[in-house]
Amino acid sequence: MYYGNDIHFNTFLSAMRKGKNVTLERLAWGLCSISMLGRIESGERLPDKMMRDRLMDRLGIVNDGFEDFLPPAEYALWKERQDLLQAIENKDLDTADKLIRQYEMNGVSNNAIEHQFYLAMKIQLMQYQNDPEEELREVLKQAISLTIPESSMDRWNGRLLAVQEWNLLLEYIRCGGDVGTAREKGRNTAGKLPAYEKILEAIQKSSMDTYSCAKIYPKAVYYLCLEWMSLPASDWDCRRMYDLAEKALEMLRSISRMYYLCEVLEIMERVLSVWIGRSDMTDEETRRLRPMMAQVQEWRRVLSEVFEGSKVSEKMESCGYLYQQMQNYRIGDVVRKRRKMLGLSAKALCQGICSEKTLRRLENNRNGTHMEIVGELLGRLGLAAEYQRKRIITDRYEAMVLYSKAAYVINNRDMETLDKILPELRSMLSMDILDNRQEMDCLETIYLWHCNQITNEESISRLQQVIEYTVPLKHVINMEEGFLSGGEISCLYNIAIRAKGAAESTYMSLLQKICNTLAEENGMMIYSKMYELIMYKIASYLGDVGEYTRSNKISNLIMETSLLLRRMNMLHMCVYNNLWNKRENIAKNTSADCKVSIKEDSMRDELQKCFQLAKLCKDIMYEDFYHKKLSQLFAQDN
Repeated sequence: MYYGNDIHFNTFLSAMRKGKNVTLERLAWGLCSISMLGRIESGERLPDKMMRDRLMDRLGIVNDGFEDFLPPAEYALWKERQDLLQAIENKDLDTADKLIRQYEMNGVSNNAIEHQFYLAMKIQLMQYQNDPEEELREVLKQAISLTIPESSMDRWNGRLLAVQEWNLLLEYIRCGGDVGTAREKGRNTAGKLPAYEKILEAIQKSSMDTYSCAKIYPKAVYYLCLEWMSLPASDWDCRRMYDLAEKALEMLRSISRMYYLCEVLEIMERVLSVWIGRSDMTDEETRRLRPMMAQVQEWRRVLSEVFEGSKVSEKMESCGYLYQQMQNYRIGDVVRKRRKMLGLSAKALCQGICSEKTLRRLENNRNGTHMEIVGELLGRLGLAAEYQRKRIITDRYEAMVLYSKAAYVINNRDMETLDKILPELRSMLSMDILDNRQEMDCLETIYLWHCNQITNEESISRLQQVIEYTVPLKHVINMEEGFLSGGEISCLYNIAIRAKGAAESTYMSLLQKICNTLAEENGMMIYSKMYELIMYKIASYLGDVGEYTRSNKISNLIMETSLLLRRMNMLHMCVYNNLWNKRENIAKNTSADCKVSIKEDSMRDELQKCFQLAKLCKDIMYEDFYHKKLSQLFAQDN
């Protein structure tokens, strides 16, 4: 199989940096020398995973949907960091403390980014334990200095920092750290308020995309508004505070995330309450603000109910979400599972590439296999060895931007815009690269199906051909153990949601097996995006065949995972799935009087919850669907 253009990390990094008009100096500042970054981009030096990720984070390009195949040593270090992160997230303070102490006892690494991560986790542990602010400040100062040589706020504008670095600065400000002064309106100002304002300004001027910005901007707004609210209400700049909070809210709504969402809504409600109550407000101004207050209160109520039914706190309690990484795999595991799935002997896979002994070492996760050999093996197995940040492989920044836009409009069922994007995107990508051809043909099939230009059967046939660009479908359907790329799983999912009868059952069982394996081996949070989508379809399928308890269990698990990861796009669907199951179950097993009671007492409240959740994440299609259901109930009552 041919993968073409050798788009490795160095070429990808260089293309993204130049596409964002970022100089070598801005990107390298505090991380490495300009000459070192030049050698990285020329391919003379391959940095470790943490440096690769930090460089991409500074460019504001998120690790979302990217499959990272790691050598054994790098995977082991990544796994250690994930174990510590999990302990912090679970508030398992004893385990977290043990892992941090073990890291310190083994000798602090020369890797500044790794050291900064452990200090960030130590800071989180100290915050949980309510350690004194002066101690927190010292550790924060140490963590910041590892990658930010100059932390004075008058130097922030123009700086290119990752969200993790901005977060350390935010926490430093909050616990009283000295970040110097800033020039404001002809005078020097110091203190928390101007520092928060300055950090918001700097974040907006950085090169972060919306997904990256949404991880830190709402938190900065929340901290700023809390500081303002420590003053008498008469000193609040309500318009400024509300505008900032509303911007943070819209940012989160546009990407269906909940980073500091409940906190931002709380700020909006408190500000509106003070604003409406001011004596200098006109009746017209008050009338304009009251519907805004009602909407904010309704969203707060609905979110509180959803969180209340879970084990997750509605308030953000740690910075772990900034360090969470998806889809990292050991190369040896990938090669071994894929080879067995395809029914290839070691000899057949190795032929013309390496010795069987080399392959055995790789599959047993021993260090030492050259990446050129690994790349050839992956290519023969139908997997891309190239560096990618999405499901497409390209070194064109404009193609990455357009692909992100395509993903957004397809999620919003905007087929008119997608029709214009797809030909332009295809022209930018090399169709010699099988992953690109697979992704584009999958997107185009979905587009044609949504526009009723092909039938269900035709779309299934096309998707079956598309998946076979990289793997024979017969091996996938019959596999006991294997590895599938995100693009291949996406094809399977789109086949499953269109299949009927026995074929639907076959594909549903296959997808459930894949998801269960992923959850057992990697934890569902590592593959959460695809896991949520697939398992929701399985929950819906189980409800259709009358297995309501199993269906509810899966949708509740999806909601729990979504809340943990602060993703809100699946919440309304899961609530509706459980409501549908409840209605169908009662319809089959109870009297007519009880059915009426369910319609009056439960249906309306749960549908209203679904409607508000869909509205919150701007899912227009489902918002209209729930609105029609509510209208039908209202008509029945009258």
